[in-house]
Amino acid sequence: MKMFMKLVNALTVAGLFVTGSYAKCLSEEFLCCSGSNVEVQYTDNNGSWGIENGIRCLIKQDESSNEVVQPANQSSSTDVIYGDTFDSMFFGAWVGGNEVLPEYPQPNAKNVAAFEAVQGRHLDLIHHFVIWQYNDWEWTRNYLDVAKANGSLMMITWMPTPYTAQDILDGKGDEYIDTFVKGIKSYGEEIWLRPLHESNGDWYTWCTGKDNINNAEEKVAAAFRYLVKKFREGNVTNVKWVWTTNNGNSGEGTTLTGSYPGDDFVDYISIDGYNFGTAQSWSSWSTFEEVFRDAYDAISKFQKPMFIAEFSSSELGGNKAEWISEMFRILPERFPRIIGLVWFSESKPDNEGDWAINTSEAAVEAWKKGMNAYPQANRKNSNNSIEKPVETNEVAAFKSVSSDVAPASSATTSVIMGDTFDSMFFGAWVGGDEVLPEYPQPNAKNVAAFEAVQGRHLDIIHHFVIWQYNDWEWTRNYLDVAKANGSLMMITWMPTPYTAQDILDGKGDEYIDTFVKGIKSYGEEIWLRPLHESNGDWYTWCTGKDNINNAEEKVAAAFRYLVKKFREGNVTNVKWVWTTNNGNSGEGTTLTGSYPGDDFVDYISIDGYNFGTAQSWSSWSTFEEVFRDAYDAISKFQKPMFIAEFSSSELGGNKAEWISEMFRILPERFPRIIGLVWFSESKPDNEGDWAINTSEAAVEAWKKGMSAYPPAKRIGSSETQNINFHIKTQYICTD
Repeated sequence: MKMFMKLVNALTVAGLFVTGSYAKCLSEEFLCCSGSNVEVQYTDNNGSWGIENGIRCLIKQDESSNEVVQPANQSSSTDVIYGDTFDSMFFGAWVGGNEVLPEYPQPNAKNVAAFEAVQGRHLDLIHHFVIWQYNDWEWTRNYLDVAKANGSLMMITWMPTPYTAQDILDGKGDEYIDTFVKGIKSYGEEIWLRPLHESNGDWYTWCTGKDNINNAEEKVAAAFRYLVKKFREGNVTNVKWVWTTNNGNSGEGTTLTGSYPGDDFVDYISIDGYNFGTAQSWSSWSTFEEVFRDAYDAISKFQKPMFIAEFSSSELGGNKAEWISEMFRILPERFPRIIGLVWFSESKPDNEGDWAINTSEAAVEAWKKGMNAYPQANRKNSNNSIEKPVETNEVAAFKSVSSDVAPASSATTSVIMGDTFDSMFFGAWVGGDEVLPEYPQPNAKNVAAFEAVQGRHLDIIHHFVIWQYNDWEWTRNYLDVAKANGSLMMITWMPTPYTAQDILDGKGDEYIDTFVKGIKSYGEEIWLRPLHESNGDWYTWCTGKDNINNAEEKVAAAFRYLVKKFREGNVTNVKWVWTTNNGNSGEGTTLTGSYPGDDFVDYISIDGYNFGTAQSWSSWSTFEEVFRDAYDAISKFQKPMFIAEFSSSELGGNKAEWISEMFRILPERFPRIIGLVWFSESKPDNEGDWAINTSEAAVEAWKKGMSAYPPAKRIGSSETQNINFHIKTQYICTD
């Protein structure tokens, strides 16, 4: 976007207001949880963190203890790609002010101090714009000295106006470049350089959308590499290189990732984006999600630390404070790779947008409250670095086996584990020889055979129970198999031949009551998954099959009806699983419309399959393509999430590679997933050979992927005592 074609100062120190300092905890600038019973979401070198009222907070520990426990389901804090500069989420800003050189309000000491007074927190990073046409090294160094004196890092957006990418490759900027090579080398302090930013736009001289010949994406990428090589040739070692895409493309030949110069030339990846609200005739109010989702998804394929390098929101057309609050609420879950936020704080001319942070007191408070959920970032390898956590042997061993399967970018800060397993669990439906009446069932032989294939214990055994055929006593036989195996049983409870309306009319009550009594007397924990895939058109309770008797609100009501029946029977050993199919089929279906409400659900899940070319209507689909839409849709529900049924065909692609790719992207792209339940059966009529062992390569891919995760333990059992990761920390939150 055109952020710097015309700039005038509109932010004055007199206009700044301070409404108090943020909450402190034990003299550290952390926000404490109000109670000690908040569920641990993740643990780092500061202690155990939870989420309270949508905000991250440090969980209070017993004052007598200087140790916190990191559950085995949480990978170490190194899982997020932080880079080697900051140890946690960092906050920065471009701080527009009174000084204009030559048409730019600059980050002088006064403006930096004013902004820090507003937000009540030190700036980890000060953002600076340097235009080749106007700003030389000596001018730039003045502002580097401001950042250094403030104890902040400087990020320079290095803007090669008036040159195109081809001009740079032709050496037209070499004399200017060389002055920065020599200057930065002699300066010695770490500097982040961000050249050729937003090249997927049409507003700068290097933008592909402005000149798709001289700025063709491959030329922009080459120009970026050219700059990096110039510094390497000059033996400059104190620069970190930042590559930036704009949140949206503008102009012919532009894509979100086409100008990426390659991993060897990039230290950090970033995104620029703004919510213009109604400030422009062409603009409308956009949430943080709407501004950044496409670009975030696109650049997530690059395994580099990611941050937001420029962003802000207008006040026009919506509520800026709520925009900021919503951003902080969704960041851990929806944008887990983001490790830094750099606000663009300036009132721009021509009604472009009032981007200043302090356009309202409410906006400032929302910003401060959101930041307070994060501990102050520290510079790694500096005198103010905090003591790093000490790894146990178990942590080190886990990291060593997972390094080639689970990328370092995996995000654990937003994982919701539930209260059954302490880490990622694996289960399966194990089809076999026995048919009762037309179903291969999970008998002991089939369970043992599957475990032998995968070389690992089944945490969950999946079982399908059809009301029309399968009664409680028949079902109990397979519960006993699971119990004897030390596995949990998940029952997909299929109310054939009834519709949702039939259930609400009490037509299944007699059958339901036998399970209420049976499961209560059985005593062991059981997961019940009724009315699954109701957004399809293939079961009697599906909305797509009968959108009157199975209208989504009726399916949701039928789910609640079943839960209430068990509650009335004082059954306490059931966990309720709600499932959406990965895609809708039939009139009136949506991915989330049948959700019965948080009070009636313990786990949320998705079913989905890669049919490959097994069917005339199907084609090969990656794990991402199968599950992305449903995952995004149900992520709004704050419940533990897993994949309840899935598999891949061998037809039309490579099943082993499909599995390997799934494990590779899970931590980064699907961080909420805490369990995988494979559907292993060769189905008739060429539906698909869903068995895990259709090829040796598929089995090996499955085994290798699982090996990145420690065996799951049942929470509350004696087995869990030996698998916790103990990490010494400096700071403990107390009353």
